[in-house]
Amino acid sequence: MPKGHALYHYATKADYGPLLVDVAAKLDLKYAVDEWRVKPDYRVYESPLEAPDFGIGRAPQYAGTPSFFILPKDAELPFSHMPHREVPEKYGFVPSSIGEPPNYRWIKFHPSGFHKSEQWGEGLLEGWIATNSQNPDSIAIFNAFKKSIKKHFKYFQFSGVYVGPEAVKYFESGGRLSQDLRLPRESDIRRN
Repeated sequence: MPKGHALYHYATKADYGPLLVDVAAKLDLKYAVDEWRVKPDYRVYESPLEAPDFGIGRAPQYAGTPSFFILPKDAELPFSHMPHREVPEKYGFVPSSIGEPPNYRWIKFHPSGFHKSEQWGEGLLEGWIATNSQNPDSIAIFNAFKKSIKKHFKYFQFSGVYVGPEAVKYFESGGRLSQDLRLPRESDIRRN
């Protein structure tokens, strides 16, 4: 089995609902926002849809923000103080701390998201889930999401991505599914 697993997709906020229901029926998870904090007051949700900024593409080349660490509810957050940084009081992600065993019980989730601007237009940007860990929890979380995505999304074989039902409608109505809206439309996702 390869060390890393990744799955790329396009989805609206509504498309994520059925996936999260499927996964919640199998696993008891929490969603920690991957962001720098001045204090260790991390945003942690029972569902990523609770985040007020979920699925918003703030730039034409970045998918929805925020991104999340998905991990079992009983797992420690994979964050710690990083005093060696330029701003010592900031906190952030670090997979292990000196003298502590690494916590690799998580997967990374970067949701797909809409971006709209005068300069670059409008489009749905690519999202992904991934793990580089062989930790059984990490693999179980990844596989639960993968199974649900394959169940609910369409596979665009030519581009090798999964597309949620609402995202398919957006695509069929002429909307852009793109990794980067700064690129020409010819580089967008194609079905066949």
